Amino acid sequence: MGFLTRFELNSLCRRSVIAITFLLVVSSFLSLPSAAQPLSPSQTKTLLRLQRLLEYPPPLAGWSNATAFCYLPPSPSVSVSCSGGRVTALSIVGDATLPLSPKFSSDSLFTTLTRLPYLANLSLVSLGLWGPLPGKVDRFASLQVLNLSSNYFSGVIPPELSKMLSLQYIVLSGNSFNGSIPDLRPLTSLLELDVSVNRLGPEFPSISSSLATLLLKNNTFADKIPTSLSSFDHLQKLDLSSNQLNGWIPAFLFSLPSVQYLDISDNKLTGEVPANLSCSSGLGYVDISNNRFVGGLPSCIQSNSSNRVVAIAGNCLNTLDSGFQHPSSYCNQGAIAASVLPSANRISGSKSKLGLILGIVGGIIAGLVLVGLLGLLIFKKTRAENPEVSSIFQTPSAGKSLVQHSPRSPAAARYMSHPMRIGTLGLTPNRVFDMEELEEATNNFDPSNLLEDGPQGQSYKGWLGDGSWVIVRCLKLKQKLSRLSLLQYMEIVSKLHHRHLVSIVGYCIVDGQDHFDTTDTVFLVSEYIANGNLKAHLGDWRKREMMKWPQRVSTVIGIARGIQFLHTIVVPGIVGNDLKLENILLDQTLTAKIINYNLPTLPNFRNNKVGSQSPLTTAADKEDVGSIDSVEHGEKEDIYQLGLILLEIITGKPIGNKSDLDSLRAKLENSLVDNPANLKGLADPAIYGSFAIDSLSKAVEISLSCMSKDLKQRPSIDDVLWNLQYSVQVQDDWASSEN
Repeated sequence: MGFLTRFELNSLCRRSVIAITFLLVVSSFLSLPSAAQPLSPSQTKTLLRLQRLLEYPPPLAGWSNATAFCYLPPSPSVSVSCSGGRVTALSIVGDATLPLSPKFSSDSLFTTLTRLPYLANLSLVSLGLWGPLPGKVDRFASLQVLNLSSNYFSGVIPPELSKMLSLQYIVLSGNSFNGSIPDLRPLTSLLELDVSVNRLGPEFPSISSSLATLLLKNNTFADKIPTSLSSFDHLQKLDLSSNQLNGWIPAFLFSLPSVQYLDISDNKLTGEVPANLSCSSGLGYVDISNNRFVGGLPSCIQSNSSNRVVAIAGNCLNTLDSGFQHPSSYCNQGAIAASVLPSANRISGSKSKLGLILGIVGGIIAGLVLVGLLGLLIFKKTRAENPEVSSIFQTPSAGKSLVQHSPRSPAAARYMSHPMRIGTLGLTPNRVFDMEELEEATNNFDPSNLLEDGPQGQSYKGWLGDGSWVIVRCLKLKQKLSRLSLLQYMEIVSKLHHRHLVSIVGYCIVDGQDHFDTTDTVFLVSEYIANGNLKAHLGDWRKREMMKWPQRVSTVIGIARGIQFLHTIVVPGIVGNDLKLENILLDQTLTAKIINYNLPTLPNFRNNKVGSQSPLTTAADKEDVGSIDSVEHGEKEDIYQLGLILLEIITGKPIGNKSDLDSLRAKLENSLVDNPANLKGLADPAIYGSFAIDSLSKAVEISLSCMSKDLKQRPSIDDVLWNLQYSVQVQDDWASSEN
């Protein structure tokens, strides 16, 4: 657990951005000479103009001509530091869920900011800023920290950035920048570059070897991993996940002298992981999942340990401690060919692309004739014994799944290494709180902080001393447990960390003996997401316009990954979750996070029947939820609810009664059979022009399969993810051809 603390300051989550900004500004504030000299009138006027340009955000509500800016106490939302009557650090952290008005001008904003030429720290986070980042940003000769994360900036990152030689931290995550990153090799003092969650690519950036943190996740980089990274001796954290990187995996990534965190998941990397690979002694987290790796694993990443967490699922590896692995044919065909090629009548791709794919596959078969024939015989035998394993593009028929199913057992579907995804980027390590901390965080559980008061307990909004917002849930114990057993259970609960869950960050156990007004009570502390839920985003026309088809598919994939984690992190899996639009929250970067999910269960023996229960009162408060039949039924119920969510995301409309649902299903099935182009008339008008019809039709197929009335015909969560990712691939190909 200890190694995770080294990654907290690099979080993509907004609360960590606040904490980082706060700490940087406070440290700069404390390190500066005393601001005995008042701020000059011209700089005061500049700050008040900024207040107007930013359209009076709440953190600046109290600013006026009478404000003594240099003497403002620093807070997580606003900090001003001065030296010699001049502003040297400015940090403003808002909570904007929409871009600023059309009157806003990024050029005017930075023109005004240049009147503060001595800035060393500039942090403007989550303020709704939009438009291009002007090249005049290079006029800050002394700037060391530039943080513009969680806004709506677009266009290219200006090349003038490479002239700002004093920069040490560049944080531009959570925007819509595209194109190539300018050459940053001249920035020899640069320690951190965070451009996560943008649209940058496809070329891998040229960067300085002085970096300690490099975060490129969730972009469109499609290069090979460059060998130049082998000289990055100071690199501690490297996150290249969720891109389109290809080629073989370089062995040196694991043995960089300072590396502690390495995430290359969700790319198109292929081949074997080098057998002679060695790991740096400080490497504490490795994620190579969801690529195309084959063969075995070197000893240093074969399994998890107390000092190293390893995630490897979604490849074609030959290892016992593997989680879910694809069949070898999936990876042997390379990153271009899917395990089953689309049929011509369903995918309207160009004939040249299809010919190229067939040529590649044919070449492989020609080179490996004997292996190919053997694989074909095995495949035919498997298909004869399992007729449900068929093409992902089937004609809809009654009781027949439309989605590709992977050939694996239900037991394998539930298996995943226990620590997988613990310590996901952006989440603090779990901790044990005391009651005084929670009372201080919630202002003694003041009614004004009450978020929910229901059968499952009360939930309060709280603010921790590090500047992070949290939710504090009060839950009652349903059964007597020894303190040791309860502590062991809470350790399991506190491992529920995942980027697509509203994750639990800690807990507090209160006994009746220790606290006079509570009896056998547990407080769960989880992260707080302030950007609203999925229902609100689909229901509000301004927010709905932000949710085009690529964003919607990405949201569903996030939900599916959260469900996959819940189904596999423990045995029995966490199933029967309350999945609906209201329980899917979206953060500032539109990352989906599931809230109000169930908690792990404990063994329970009653009437000679093996089952399990959660000892805490939760939404799924029913007996024997862990029995074999109930677990499988619960998994399929979650799949059904996911199908409903996907259907609402496609149509943009809430699902009414059963009759309305059956009518809509019939229209969708008929459109798939007769003419998939007719699906456009059933889709949300807000996504017109942003989707490939083949991508949309694949999503409709997935939704209908998930909602199959026959539980056995509903796909597993892994199959759903595979087909959703195929839909994204089709969408990306379409978008590339359109461009």
